[in-house]
Amino acid sequence: VRDTSATRPEQDAAAEEAARDALTLCTIHGSKGLEWPTVLVVRMNEGECPSSAALTADGGGGGTDEALEDERRLAYVAFSRAKARLILSFVATEPSGASATPSRFLGEIPAALTVRDSQLR
Repeated sequence: VRDTSATRPEQDAAAEEAARDALTLCTIHGSKGLEWPTVLVVRMNEGECPSSAALTADGGGGGTDEALEDERRLAYVAFSRAKARLILSFVATEPSGASATPSRFLGEIPAALTVRDSQLR
C-alpha cells in the first residue's frame, strides 16, 4: 500500500513505468487472481510439479489420482497467470549430478501450443 496524496504526477508516472519493468517473484498459491504479460514457471520436474508428496501419496511412488489432480490444478493456476507468453522450464541434471525427469504435465500440453528451446535457436 502506498500513499499517493503527497506525490506529484511525474512521480506517479515514473513509478508506474518502473512497475512495468519490474520482476515479480511469486508462489503459485500467491498468484491466484493475478496476471502478468509473461510468466516463467521454473523446475517443471517430477518431484517439484507434481510434488514429491503427491507422487508418494499412495505409498508406492505412483501418487493417487486425487493428489495428482490437485497438483495438475495447481499447475493450471500457474499457467493461466500468463496474459501473452508462458515459459516453462525444467532441469535435466540436478546440481548433484543426478539426472532429473521433466514433469509429466509438460507431456500433456498439445505440441501445437509449444515451442521447444531447440526451435528458438
